[in-house]
Amino acid sequence: MRYLLIILFHCLISNTFGQTAPENQQFLVKRVRIIDYEKIFTEKDIQILDSIINICWKNAIADIAIVTIDGRHTDKAHFDQYVFNNLTGYAQGEYGKNNGIVIAISKQLRQMRIENGYGIEKIMSDVATKKIIDEYFIPKFKYDNYFEGTLNGLNAIISHLGKEIQQYDYTDASSIFRPSLFQKIREFVLENGTPQTFRSLDSDNPSYNFTSLDVFLGPARKNAFVLKDFLETDYYEMTIRNSDGKHYQFICFDEHLPEQTFIKKNMQAHRVYWLEPRDQLISQDVWPLLTQIEDEMTQHSPSSNAKKFTDYHWKMKQEFHPMERKYMNVDHNETIAFVQNDILINGEKKGAFEIDENKRLISLKIDEKQRPSFAIFKMEDRYYYRYHFNKTERKLYLVPLDEKEGHDLISVEGCTLVFEILEP
Repeated sequence: MRYLLIILFHCLISNTFGQTAPENQQFLVKRVRIIDYEKIFTEKDIQILDSIINICWKNAIADIAIVTIDGRHTDKAHFDQYVFNNLTGYAQGEYGKNNGIVIAISKQLRQMRIENGYGIEKIMSDVATKKIIDEYFIPKFKYDNYFEGTLNGLNAIISHLGKEIQQYDYTDASSIFRPSLFQKIREFVLENGTPQTFRSLDSDNPSYNFTSLDVFLGPARKNAFVLKDFLETDYYEMTIRNSDGKHYQFICFDEHLPEQTFIKKNMQAHRVYWLEPRDQLISQDVWPLLTQIEDEMTQHSPSSNAKKFTDYHWKMKQEFHPMERKYMNVDHNETIAFVQNDILINGEKKGAFEIDENKRLISLKIDEKQRPSFAIFKMEDRYYYRYHFNKTERKLYLVPLDEKEGHDLISVEGCTLVFEILEP
């Protein structure tokens, strides 16, 4: 729902109009951001406002247009509907982001309205917009100082958006959501899924319904929504929707194309990025979804292997380095094996282990005299890890847990250990 904020200048004398609206004057939508039909701004005023709006656009904050109209275009009774029907085209925003803002002002009609695109509504509510109008626009408008009021209000809008956008950013999720897994899920959905529309941005998205979640793929090119029109790599965006209806959006691209809507300047090819994570953690909120997807894809395969990871012997091969944002080989190459309830390290019994399959949790109780290098964060008398067994790649991923929060265990974000099957 769009929030339509109409502010009447009660302190000013209003004009009286009849019930019949005058004949509306139609305008062509053009790429001009200051449209001053009332002539309330000087040329210098327009240059200042336009320069601020252009910087806002170049920084990918918002697409803003300021339009002034008078009684030639509409009357007070039809002002809001006229702005909605005729002026929103001046600031449509970027494709996919819907981050346009139209600031409509009428000195003659003593009215003002700010129209926010759907993308802006997520970070600037109607309450926040009204507060900006009341505190920055109106005080100067009362004294016919429309330029200063508009300048103050414009700066307040951009300042608010700049702060809020930081919370709607992205994070590199490649340490857990590997690009190879992204590609594997994409290939699986394209091969086994069906077209399904789940949002207004595009339609007939390739999708697959897993047991308790859905996966949708998004295309790189605009206005082309037929599956056969795309190569596999054209689907660079993936949305996972869990059983509660919550969406998790990821992108992974091979090269940066101008048509790819969600890619930002600092993103790199062949990485997986999580859009708008806010205060969520990839290891706690997304990893369970990824493991379910991967397990169900494996079960779907005719070559599915029913063995558990405890049936194999493992050798530590890599660990993820958060600073370098990549996996690196390790020198110690320790081996681990699980025999009944005992854990063997480098072939020797070092302690015991327990597994909680529902939480994908493994705990190790290890002799402290010769503890392995990967036993770092001890809680009480045990070391805890989230685990994921990738049957296809024949790898075991362990994420150390280092503290408790109530009854929950907190993972070390970005720290992942990789073990490969030790062949006999």
